[in-house]
Amino acid sequence: MPKHLCLTFLKAAFFKVAFFIGLTMTITACEPQQAPYALITNQLSDNLSVIDTQSQTVIKTIDIGHRPAGIAINQQAHKAFISNPEGPDISILDTKTLTVIAKIPVGAGPVGIASNDNGSLIYVADWYQHKISVIDSQTHKITATIPVGNSPAGMIVNDTHLYVANRDDNTVMIIDTITLQVLHTISVGTAPFGLALSPNGETLYSVNVRSSDVSVIDIKQAKVNSTINVGSWPYCAVVSPDGTHLFVTNQDDSTISVIDTTNPSIMSTIDVGDSPEGIDITPDGQFVYVSNWGDGSVSVINTDTFLVDKTIKTGEGSRAFGLFITQ
Repeated sequence: MPKHLCLTFLKAAFFKVAFFIGLTMTITACEPQQAPYALITNQLSDNLSVIDTQSQTVIKTIDIGHRPAGIAINQQAHKAFISNPEGPDISILDTKTLTVIAKIPVGAGPVGIASNDNGSLIYVADWYQHKISVIDSQTHKITATIPVGNSPAGMIVNDTHLYVANRDDNTVMIIDTITLQVLHTISVGTAPFGLALSPNGETLYSVNVRSSDVSVIDIKQAKVNSTINVGSWPYCAVVSPDGTHLFVTNQDDSTISVIDTTNPSIMSTIDVGDSPEGIDITPDGQFVYVSNWGDGSVSVINTDTFLVDKTIKTGEGSRAFGLFITQ
């Protein structure tokens, strides 16, 4: 082929490819993005409510297991892991199809649950046997167990560390996920249950049920820096995406304490439904979702006003113990 014809052909081919690439990018950019889901475990209904956070309505109810309690969502794997304490097993939910794809028998009383970054490993806290089971999410096999304190509850995985709240020992443990060894055991308030982690991974918050306070833990120093008094019988907490606010559920007060994390103190108290337990925040930080055990509902709080925008009816014993909003 003559050189000038070859160049003409290559230019034509280039612009054709560029056109289709540009067209594909345009089409992709115009495709509607699925709004995050809030996945609420209803312990007394044996099911899970799927809330579309854009319409703020329940779009599906899924039979999930016997007395579902804990939940962990893995964004990369598009899966949710749910603990069923009276199963006793865990369920794996495909968050794209909203279908249960597996159930895995585990321990005597699975409650707290978490997963690593890519969703390949599931960590399950056994309330009665005082251990953490490490499960391969592909083979559905328990690959290891980690002895911990009495009645382990809330857990968070971050990089190479697993954080565990031991309710009946009044401690929080930091565990190396590579060696599976306990690195630090930190004394906190009475009956720690829920945990929350700052976005920068430097501060861990332990929600202490019976002392009605939150222990603020410096992870690098592995010690409690301060203690914040909140409402009666606090249960869980979540940090805003920008790290400036901590939201804590107070079961006996039926309120949420809003804490300024820069100068740790309560800046607002919000009335919600009866006996709030689980709590999470949308990826944009605009709305906080609170599951209310006592009246089977979810309160949606607008973070601009610190007021409840809407109350959504879910199922009996709405618990949602863990991080339950997809991205």
